[in-house]
Amino acid sequence: MSDVLRVGIDARPLQPGFREEANRGVGVYARELVAALAARNDLSLALWFDPHHPIPEPSLPAGVAVRRYAFSSPWLRDRVSSHVASPWAAAGGEHDVFHWLAHVHAPVWPTGRSVITVHDLILEKLATFYHPQGPSRAFRIARALEGRAIRGAHVIVADSGATAHDVRTLHHVPESRIVVAPLGIHARFAPSPEAEQARVREAFGLAHPFVMYLGGIDPHKDVPLLLEAFARVRAERAEPLELVLAGHVVGSPFQPALMARAAELGLGDALRVLRFVPLEQLPTLIGAAAVFAFPSRIEGFGFPPVEAMACGTPVVSTTGGSLAEVLGDAALTVAPGDAAGFAAALRRALDDAPLRARLREAGIARAAGFTWARTAEATVGAYRRALAGARA
Repeated sequence: MSDVLRVGIDARPLQPGFREEANRGVGVYARELVAALAARNDLSLALWFDPHHPIPEPSLPAGVAVRRYAFSSPWLRDRVSSHVASPWAAAGGEHDVFHWLAHVHAPVWPTGRSVITVHDLILEKLATFYHPQGPSRAFRIARALEGRAIRGAHVIVADSGATAHDVRTLHHVPESRIVVAPLGIHARFAPSPEAEQARVREAFGLAHPFVMYLGGIDPHKDVPLLLEAFARVRAERAEPLELVLAGHVVGSPFQPALMARAAELGLGDALRVLRFVPLEQLPTLIGAAAVFAFPSRIEGFGFPPVEAMACGTPVVSTTGGSLAEVLGDAALTVAPGDAAGFAAALRRALDDAPLRARLREAGIARAAGFTWARTAEATVGAYRRALAGARA
């Protein structure tokens, strides 16, 4: 066997239109990991795509092979590709190892030497939170199929130790079959000059100091807690202070309830919801924030607060899921659900100049350790472990 591993990758998260993954966290993971893997000389990559969605060939790294799954019925294509076409591709003999980039897309019976990434098990852990009257039958079936895929894989790649712990405890996967591969952040997230920050602030009409949140507003993100904490801090201050929400906010099914809560709290014009922030402006906008706030109840990794640290912005976050592990002492952290504690941390991060300087320095240093090259190195370790386990 050559030292060069032949790796097949389920690359559907890269495709525009595939479950809207391309512009969300799984899509970022797919894009950055594939690029980092393609830069190595010990791998030969083949990317497998759904035949019904466009393939972003111009943006693919040089040297990767492009494959298409077998035709499947358009109205069942996602599930058919996951449970039939992708196992067929994995078992075809072309690859030493086959990697599904998210367990929610993996087949119920993984074939070949299989590696599956588990980003988080939030839907399982918070099933009653999302479904207080009890999960539907479809929800329970989907989670059962995902669990079968997790237990059937040769090796699981987890974004964090917290996710690895959940895989062990919820699905009884032994530690020997789990590899932790913390994610990386793009080099674009870095401190920006004050002149650039001023231009971006002007472009978005941000005339006052602001606290920023970036991400979705699904219930586990607990953005209402941030609204409450911000309202407490704002009520105590004579000078204006704004709260900026960016990311997957506008058009979310949870937006009406969030806006109703903001009205109840009397936030008025102090709340700014940005419809779209161009990627090239995002790091500068984050860097212009007085504080970056992240109130999530649970995360599998947590891109936004790490990106904020890389930009030199003080971070206030909860310790939900992986966040305590990922952020360490480079952010102010409080327990999930603690609105009073979150408000107190916001006050400190806004008003304590020496603390702000320490958080800026510590955040930049800690974020520098999260690189996609390191993610790729750990992932290749998972490939070699899967191959060794299959031979054994």
